[in-house]
Amino acid sequence: MPWILFRHFFAELTKVLLLTTAVIVVVVAFGAVIKPLTGNLLGPGGILKYIALAMVPMLQFALPFSAGFAATIVSHRFASDNEFQAMAVSGISYRMILVPPAALGVVLTVFMFFLVQTAIPRFWGFMSDVITQDAAQVFVSTIRSGEAFRAGNFLIYADRIDASEPVDGGGMQRIRLEGVAAIEIDRHGKLETEFVARSGSADLYSSGSDLIVKVAFRDATVLRPGESTVAFMPRAEPTPTLIDRGWERSPKYLPWGELIEVIRDPSQGAAAVEARERLALAIAPARLIDRLHAQISQTGGCVLMSDEAQRAYEVRDAIVGGSGFIPRPPAKRITVIELEAGTPMREASAASAMLTGTSGSPGSAGSERLDLSLVDPKSRALGGSETRSVRWPTRIVGLAVANPSAGVDPNESLLSDSRRIAAQVAPPWSQYASTATSLLAGVDRATADTLDEALSHVWMRFAQPVSVALVLLLGAVLAIWRKHSLPLTIYLLAFVPAIANVLLIATGQSMIRGHQLIIGVIVMWLGNLLLGGLICSVGWRMARH
Repeated sequence: MPWILFRHFFAELTKVLLLTTAVIVVVVAFGAVIKPLTGNLLGPGGILKYIALAMVPMLQFALPFSAGFAATIVSHRFASDNEFQAMAVSGISYRMILVPPAALGVVLTVFMFFLVQTAIPRFWGFMSDVITQDAAQVFVSTIRSGEAFRAGNFLIYADRIDASEPVDGGGMQRIRLEGVAAIEIDRHGKLETEFVARSGSADLYSSGSDLIVKVAFRDATVLRPGESTVAFMPRAEPTPTLIDRGWERSPKYLPWGELIEVIRDPSQGAAAVEARERLALAIAPARLIDRLHAQISQTGGCVLMSDEAQRAYEVRDAIVGGSGFIPRPPAKRITVIELEAGTPMREASAASAMLTGTSGSPGSAGSERLDLSLVDPKSRALGGSETRSVRWPTRIVGLAVANPSAGVDPNESLLSDSRRIAAQVAPPWSQYASTATSLLAGVDRATADTLDEALSHVWMRFAQPVSVALVLLLGAVLAIWRKHSLPLTIYLLAFVPAIANVLLIATGQSMIRGHQLIIGVIVMWLGNLLLGGLICSVGWRMARH
């Protein structure tokens, strides 16, 4: 007999739960689409897809409240019809009466646990992907609002923009622009190239999961501040740009297994990787100078290679010092020999030489190449090259050094090199010391932030599933205890602590992100402890009366 009642109670709870969850999820999913919709970030085809995808993540917010509502409504009806009283009179304890909601709570907790660990993180990413895929709508709405659209390392602004049109050759869409201004920036946000054009177009291509933007300008004026050059071009086509989908690497969008991997090695997180890339760019000139110093120490000279006409520059009678090279005692001047396909073509002697990173001045972001500038050069043509001009160029740009030795962990090598460079007081390394110190701190900070971000999601994914069962049980015991009250009044009593629990979980997660792990975990679980305490208190009063 009890099992018949239990099955009936369980079935009623499940039915009301499913109906309530469906209603709440749809309503909340429509609410989630309001922000991208008001920002014109979604086209007509993307709205329904966004809502459909949003229903899965919204389950983590809807399930606790729908479970509490179902338990309140069903339990109140059973209590009002004196079915619970009849069960108690027949010898069934209230603990046994609460077995069906407790069993349903366990099922929902397990379901919610697997949901937040696997499906929900990916669906958050898919929702972001819908906005990215509808890039034409985002592009048009951004330009029309008077803002600059960012595509990779490009910022594009236009006075007028026309609706997109299909593109032949496998392209997605083409957007036509008039009165265009665009800037190309490097990874550090510094201006590299500026374009001002009468008109232009932007083609958006899809390649697998990547989105590529190809921009073309007509009647364009091109300015490159780093080279102090201005040019007019009838047609300018910068390199196609890949729109980054960095959400794939954020802890919020990672399933359980990948999230644990980030905790084990937070240096592989997106923010930490980007910080190391900035560090590598900034100290690249100093690392190249290191390799030159090693070559000179072993062989007494070094070779710098250029991609132009298979040229190379052999440096003799020099040591690393000052701003680059200084004469090796007892020599008074350094010697640089230019070779073309291995044949010496001309020679220069200089009082010293400067070495700087190709993409910036000393101390700024460098690249994997160096610029060589001789001080007071005196040059002469070598045998077989009488037709070559003996005037030595002021600056030789884009010179490479031999590849680093194999078998070295690039990350460990980068960090150890950075720490050594940061401690240098001798030139030419000292000019990069402050930059290395600052960016090393940025790497450590990004690694710590990644770890705390991942930990906050791990703890949140445990706290949220537990709250489902607790809210369900609280609604059931409140309905039995206050059976003479209105059902919505009873649900309000369960709804308020459930809202407080959600806020405490969010607050605890924010505190963990702020490097307060222990306090954050306590705050995060405080709401569940509050729900558990209310269940015990109300259950004791219910059994007593």
